[in-house]
Amino acid sequence: MQPDIIMKTELQINKIWGGIRYLLKFLVLKLKSRGLIVLLLLTFLIVYLLIPTQSALMIIDGKKNEIVFLYALNKDERFSLQHIHSIHKTPIIENFYVDDQQQIVLEEVIYESYGVGTPSSVEPGQTFRQEDGKYIIGNIQRTFPFFDLSIGQVIANHQLHINDQTIPLSSLATSGNWVRFQSKKVSLMTLWKEGAAYGR
Repeated sequence: MQPDIIMKTELQINKIWGGIRYLLKFLVLKLKSRGLIVLLLLTFLIVYLLIPTQSALMIIDGKKNEIVFLYALNKDERFSLQHIHSIHKTPIIENFYVDDQQQIVLEEVIYESYGVGTPSSVEPGQTFRQEDGKYIIGNIQRTFPFFDLSIGQVIANHQLHINDQTIPLSSLATSGNWVRFQSKKVSLMTLWKEGAAYGR
């Protein structure tokens, strides 16, 4: 083979090899950058799942100290507790919401009979009205970091009403036991782990 042909061939081979090396370096860099992006996305996702950002209502079994109900609350979402008055045998409904400080706020009480165990007057700032045979005290705005409730064994039939669901508290803990209502920020991972709106 002629020397000039050999030189040209070597030059072509070097160009091709140089092109291949450039292509390999380009692919490695791309893969590295894509890998870094994937790693960053996974890190962001994990952090997002673990940081407590979601306001949730939880009910804790007082004896076992276990969460028996967990519900992710939307902003301004209301929930209510209903029980049957032991003397009057009529329902009493208490309406609540959770404020920005994760305090549970009693907003309104609805009842049907005057007497022992039912409000007979309103405090300054509160409202009172009658509607469809019911007495309604509004604008109560009483806040609680948490509150405990003994589950009635015979008459009370305590029920939680939330998001068009009715949940007997006796289905969460045994009658005669007590439960704690509390609101706090939880992570999405906690919601998934604990069952998030137990869905009943």
